[in-house]
Amino acid sequence: MDAAAACCLLLVLATTTISSVYAQAADGGCFRKEREALLSFKGGITEDPHSLLASWNGQDCCLWSNVRCNNRTGHVIKLDLRNNFLLDDMMVLGYTRPYQGMHGKISSSLLALHHLEYLDLSGNYLGGFGVSIPRFLGSLGSLVYLNLSCMSFDGKVPPQLGNLSRLLYLDLNPWFLNNDDGNNLHVDDISWLPRLPWLRFLDMSSVNLSTIGNFVQEVSMLSNLRVLRLSECEIVFPHTPIVRSNLTSLELLDLSRNLIDTLNPSYWFWDVRTIRHLDLGDNRISEPFPAAMGNMTSLEALHLGGNFFTSLNPKALSNLCNLRELTLLGNHIDQDLPEFLEGLPHCAWTKMEFLDLTHTNLSGEIPKWIDQWTDLRILQLSSNRLVGSIPREIGGLSKLSKLYLDGNQFNGSISEEHLGSLINLEELDLSYNSLQMVISSNWTPPFKLQLAYFPSSKLGPHFPLWLKRQSDVTYLDISDAGIVDHLPDWFWVVFANVQYLNISCNQISGRLPSTLEFMSSAMPIVFDLNSNMLTGSLPQLPRLLVELDISRNLLSGPLPQNFGAPFLSDLLLSENSINGTIPVHICELHGLNVLDLAKNRLIGRFPDCAEVSVGTKKLNATFSAEALMLYENNLSGDISFLQSCPELIILDLGHNKFTGRLPTWIAERVPDLSYLRLRHNMFSGSIPIQVTQLVYLQYLDLANNRISGFVPHTLANMKAMTQDHPEGLNNPLWSSYDRPEGHSEGELYKAAKYDDSLEVVTKGQYLDYTSSLIYMVGLDLSCNNLVGEIPVEITSLVNLKSLNISHNQFSGKIPETIGFLGSLESLDMSCNELSGGIPASFSNMTMLSKLNLSYNNLSGRVPTGNQLQALIDPASVYIGNNYLCGPPLPRNCSGPEVITGGDLDEHQSDTRYFYLGMAAGFVVGLWVVFVVFLFGKRFRVAYFQLFDKLVRVM
Repeated sequence: MDAAAACCLLLVLATTTISSVYAQAADGGCFRKEREALLSFKGGITEDPHSLLASWNGQDCCLWSNVRCNNRTGHVIKLDLRNNFLLDDMMVLGYTRPYQGMHGKISSSLLALHHLEYLDLSGNYLGGFGVSIPRFLGSLGSLVYLNLSCMSFDGKVPPQLGNLSRLLYLDLNPWFLNNDDGNNLHVDDISWLPRLPWLRFLDMSSVNLSTIGNFVQEVSMLSNLRVLRLSECEIVFPHTPIVRSNLTSLELLDLSRNLIDTLNPSYWFWDVRTIRHLDLGDNRISEPFPAAMGNMTSLEALHLGGNFFTSLNPKALSNLCNLRELTLLGNHIDQDLPEFLEGLPHCAWTKMEFLDLTHTNLSGEIPKWIDQWTDLRILQLSSNRLVGSIPREIGGLSKLSKLYLDGNQFNGSISEEHLGSLINLEELDLSYNSLQMVISSNWTPPFKLQLAYFPSSKLGPHFPLWLKRQSDVTYLDISDAGIVDHLPDWFWVVFANVQYLNISCNQISGRLPSTLEFMSSAMPIVFDLNSNMLTGSLPQLPRLLVELDISRNLLSGPLPQNFGAPFLSDLLLSENSINGTIPVHICELHGLNVLDLAKNRLIGRFPDCAEVSVGTKKLNATFSAEALMLYENNLSGDISFLQSCPELIILDLGHNKFTGRLPTWIAERVPDLSYLRLRHNMFSGSIPIQVTQLVYLQYLDLANNRISGFVPHTLANMKAMTQDHPEGLNNPLWSSYDRPEGHSEGELYKAAKYDDSLEVVTKGQYLDYTSSLIYMVGLDLSCNNLVGEIPVEITSLVNLKSLNISHNQFSGKIPETIGFLGSLESLDMSCNELSGGIPASFSNMTMLSKLNLSYNNLSGRVPTGNQLQALIDPASVYIGNNYLCGPPLPRNCSGPEVITGGDLDEHQSDTRYFYLGMAAGFVVGLWVVFVVFLFGKRFRVAYFQLFDKLVRVM
């Protein structure tokens, strides 16, 4: 009985204690210390854009959002504050808003959560430059799940994390935020890792492991590990065999984007037969597949894209009968496609789901037996040398969801037979082939496309009406498709959810709707409608539109006072008939990068954003664009508005009516200017010295103005023109939102696009520059009233490709060192008052193809040699210089009427001295004879007697 009584007593005491604990929890809704710890954590958060902590008030913290308590004990066991909008933030970064996770610091008050098992803070900006992962997190001994990914931490990973001995899941991947603002998460010592014996998931991708030489030995001790992600860790594999691993449970191994250049057959992972997913993509591997790969019989996904493989070893793959994914993107396989497919294990043909052979230099045709790959869901054959027609048998792949055949040399037609059975098709890319889409206008596709790319395919001349039933499309490109038709009324409604829309380079007509605000995509939107025949005025735009190119159309009317798209990055409206003034609303587009309103009918002044007011409030704003093109309008006024444009790299105001002097503050207020084009305006005054202080300036065009005075002798300060490889700025004409090109290995690849061009005058022609703009270096001062000699400093601009100083009043000689300009392709000094000879150093300009020295006062022999013998239109180069001689001119330098060897000034000086000496000699001689006759009677008598004798003889 005593024992029984004792047991009863203990049971009563235990019940009382538990009741007391529950009473504490129930009294305040949760444990007071834990509630205070959570509130202290909340106090360290300065921004919470997604309101993750909005419900954190009241007594019961177990009812707060993202907090979970143990149902039995009442202790906080889970804190899930993951930024679920992380991927959205990555997509809109730079367009709509700054990084949208929580901002602040992680409070050490979390140490009071002794029972915390799950902590996820991923995707929040709780780090920053100089802020490392808090060491105190290693004291949360109950943790089994810790996710600190994408938090912008910096510095060393704390070894205290090795104290979390119960941990099953650890994610430290900084993702795209590593190295942002100088951040760099790294590990110097990984010996703490084996102290996590139960770990099943480890992701340290993008954490620098370059100083760790024994990471395999340390990681191999984690016998329970199933997922190991070490992508982009700067890992280098030694060329000698490594100790074998103890990773007997490993299923996924990601070593992509490292510095691996060898596949030693003795490497540790070849013997891990449990691996189902192996990613070695984006390394430097060029060796053949080792036979040891055949041991990995469980392998289902093999990613080898972005390496330097030149062939496939069929024997190495013959045992991989479970293979479902194979990616070889970017390797130079250089085989016939049917031969390559035959080399893959036949036992896997009916299991293969994902095959990516993009950009592998494959040739030949798609075999008709492709329909034997019955499970294929993704087939990517982009950017190869495949030819012939696309077999109808491809329509037998009924499970296909993504089909990419773009960038090949296919021909023939695509009909309903090819597509009629592809009921699961979501992405179709047939672009950049010679394919004709032969599809009936009343055909109803069995699929719902999300991506439809047909640029440079033949969809026209009529608009493809089968697209009317593809309302799920978010990416549509039918550019340059030969469409000559009216834009259907249903078009904008059907594609209301589109993110990327490109119908450019067709002959599509029709009037734009008055508003496009109904387009409801939750992601950034890009419209490319250029080079069509669209009419109407610019409508109200979708709110999330970031790029709009509607240049080269037939738009008219004024610009709206508010575009309706506050996140616009690029706005291209050139070559229309838009009239009126430029609205001050552009000063409110703080993300604007490129504004092109060229070749319209705009009038008035450009808004000075520093002076603009909205209502009664003065904005004091700056115009944020890097490229501003306004040429060929009727804009007027001075250019004082540039004082509020500090980011400009490209400025083109040519062919307008701007007036005033060139500003002396230009280098201070617009320091990044690289391309300045002010031709055909009414600027006056002299060229200020401050222009030469623009160190990035590599193209300056001041032609056809009223500029006078001397050219500054400080030209050598323009470093971008004086250095062979100047440190220039980015080309702002590069599209900030490229055309999505395709999916591979889980990523979205993009094709380069230039969303605008800059018009440049060189070699007497107007040329449009896009990608090559960064290489265009030029100086054009023609058609002004500049005087004086050509400054010798101009010959220090050795990077010049084009130089035009014609139609001015320059005098004196051409600098002897003009040959230093060895990169010149076009040189025009015509219609000045230059004199003297043509320097022999002209023959050093080996790139010169266009030269004009006509209508000056040049003299002497025309230099010969090198590029001077292959000039464009050589006969007109020297016309109007009457004292030049030698080929290619008809005047021969050896004739007596031609001055040989000197210049005209020296010759004229010598001639004057010759005649002066002759006259003086004649006068002196005459006076000598006169004096002799006057004072010498004997000489005088003898002279006249001789003269009388000569007369008698005659």
